[in-house]
Amino acid sequence: MNRTEDEEKRAVGGAHAIDGGIAQSALESAESYIARSPAAGRAVDGGWKAFSYAFQALLEWAEERGLIRQESDFPFFQRVPDGQGNEHECWFDEASNRWLKATFPNRFGLAWGRDGTATAGEYLKRLILQNKYFADDIQLVALVNCAERLRILISQPHVSGEPATCAEISEWFVHLGFQCLQSDDRVAWYREKENLLVADAHEGNVVKSTGGILLPIDLNIVQPIGELLDWIKSATIR
Repeated sequence: MNRTEDEEKRAVGGAHAIDGGIAQSALESAESYIARSPAAGRAVDGGWKAFSYAFQALLEWAEERGLIRQESDFPFFQRVPDGQGNEHECWFDEASNRWLKATFPNRFGLAWGRDGTATAGEYLKRLILQNKYFADDIQLVALVNCAERLRILISQPHVSGEPATCAEISEWFVHLGFQCLQSDDRVAWYREKENLLVADAHEGNVVKSTGGILLPIDLNIVQPIGELLDWIKSATIR
C-alpha cells in the first residue's frame, strides 16, 4: 500500500518534526507563559491552587494577544459534534481536512495520577509533546468564552483509516523503544531516553491509516517527575 508524505513523516515516531507555523508557535508560547508564571510555577502539586494559577496565566497570555473569542465566532458550536471523548467535543472541517476539538468548559483533559482535570499547563504541554515526538500537527486556535466558561479550541489533521488493534499498538510501541509498564490496572508506555510516559494508547486513540501506518491522535503524554517517576521505577515491566 502506498504511504502519503505525511504518513511517512509520522511513521518513524517523531524522527521528523512537523513545523506547524504560527498556530503551533502559539501553542508553545502559551505553555511557556504558564510555566514562567511565578504563581503557577510554585503550585506544582496538581491541586486546586495549581489549576487556578495556570488558568489565570493562560487568560493573561490570551488577553495580551487578542486570542479570547466568543462562542458565536465559531458557528460549528451550534451543531451536534461529529465526535466526542472524555476530554473534547470534536467537529470535522471538510475544507481543511482537520478536526476542530474543544475541551469541555473549564476543564483541560485528564490528569496524570489523580482524579479530576489537568491544569491548563499540563494539557498544553501534552499537545506539544505529541507534536514533537509523534510528529503531529496540533494547533492552538483560540480560547473560547462559552457563557463565561473557558474552552481551549485546537485543530488536528484528519487521519483516514481504522482503529489499530491492541496487538498492533503494542508491537508499534515496542518497535519505537518503549517499555510497557503495569501497576494494578494501570498500563502505560515509557521511553527512558526522553523520559517520556504515554497513556491512553488504546484502539480509539491510535489509527491504522489507509497506508498501513499507525498514527496516534489523542495520547496522554508527560515527562514525569516526583511521585510519578517513582511509580515508573516500581511498576512491573511487561
